Amino acid sequence: MELLEFATEMFKEYAGRLYGYLDGLTEDELNWRPNAETNSIAFIMWHTARVEDRWFQIFCQDKPDLWTSGRWFEKLGMDENQSAVSLTADDLASFPHLTMENLKSFFEAVRAETRTYLGSIGPGDLEASPGRSPFGGSAANNRFAQFTIQRMFRQLIQEEIQHLGQIGMLRGLQRGMDK
Repeated sequence: MELLEFATEMFKEYAGRLYGYLDGLTEDELNWRPNAETNSIAFIMWHTARVEDRWFQIFCQDKPDLWTSGRWFEKLGMDENQSAVSLTADDLASFPHLTMENLKSFFEAVRAETRTYLGSIGPGDLEASPGRSPFGGSAANNRFAQFTIQRMFRQLIQEEIQHLGQIGMLRGLQRGMDK
């Protein structure tokens, strides 16, 4: 199996598992945090969609991310420059209460663009190194700017699997096993 086929299947399976974890959750459960220094399911889902958006739009294609071009920051009631990484406990405390509908809409918009990109490249494109970071800053001293497209897939797939496990755990903490 080639990387592009693997990535396409992985993103499809990820969405199925994610939606399984979200099934039946209330908005309070979606936004619940076990303590002041942890993330909610809503935050983790938003974060992974936001990071995927930046990797595929900014890093891979040198295009504005959907967060900006689709004005998703407005639709989700956030600032255009809302950071998706390195938030403090105070940042998490002030993170907006998100609805399932809005989260799924943002996720699906990002995932549709990801699928479009995956369908537009071939194996020969994987060794390209775009030379930019999806998170801004100088490319000269940013490790992400040194990534190839292939290396980006490894980074993103690992991150999404890690965060899917966190979502499953947060659901389990609230609902118990298989509920």
